[in-house]
Amino acid sequence: MEKPVADGANLYGGYAEWKQWDGDFSTSDRDARCFAAEFGGIPLAGKRLLEIGFGNGGFLAWAKAQGAIVAGTEIDETMLARAREKGFAVLPPALDALAAGGARFDVIVAFDVFEHWEKPTLIANLKYIAAALERHGLLLARFPNGHSPFGRVHQHGDITHCTALSRSSIGQLARLTGFDVVRVDNAQRVPARRDPWSLLKHRWRRLRCDHIERRIAKLYGTGRLPLDPNLTAVLRKSD
Repeated sequence: MEKPVADGANLYGGYAEWKQWDGDFSTSDRDARCFAAEFGGIPLAGKRLLEIGFGNGGFLAWAKAQGAIVAGTEIDETMLARAREKGFAVLPPALDALAAGGARFDVIVAFDVFEHWEKPTLIANLKYIAAALERHGLLLARFPNGHSPFGRVHQHGDITHCTALSRSSIGQLARLTGFDVVRVDNAQRVPARRDPWSLLKHRWRRLRCDHIERRIAKLYGTGRLPLDPNLTAVLRKSD
């Protein structure tokens, strides 16, 4: 019988292949529209931006095209090598070393990262992120929606996921780690295409989802909760 792996060291074996990352560092039209929607009202031109866990590089490519001065971290060595080949600055993934090294950013982004960290690691890393941000710097993070049944699809669809998060728990984390909450809401979704019919269907579905959220809030007296599979949080470094 094989000896059980106690430290979880092999959990990320073949992860890039499983995710079908090709290291192209390009952005699809639909992803570009999602990123633009998430960053509506947050200018990026000339800003120093760090992406934690850049994966296939789509967001880094988009942010660079918006005029941001970008860098990224990633634990996958193949993706690190591809990023260097594509001319992107890469930094060590250890956030404690990053903060201690004096690197400072205006914006830090973590798409689909927080759920990979155990709670003590999450708290520690958020403190390191706060230390690496300039005064009033912003952190934007997307993660599976822990208070929605639809978030379970993403949360439990990957064995490397450790921690489920919600709007409420993000507020709790912010208070613990030196952040103020700007917003926590459903992650932005856009139609697959931009033709009038696709836009109309998307708008109709969004109205239906909004109606369901309001009805559930009224039925259970919980206050309105976003129920999409993913949440996006924007946090600002506290004074």
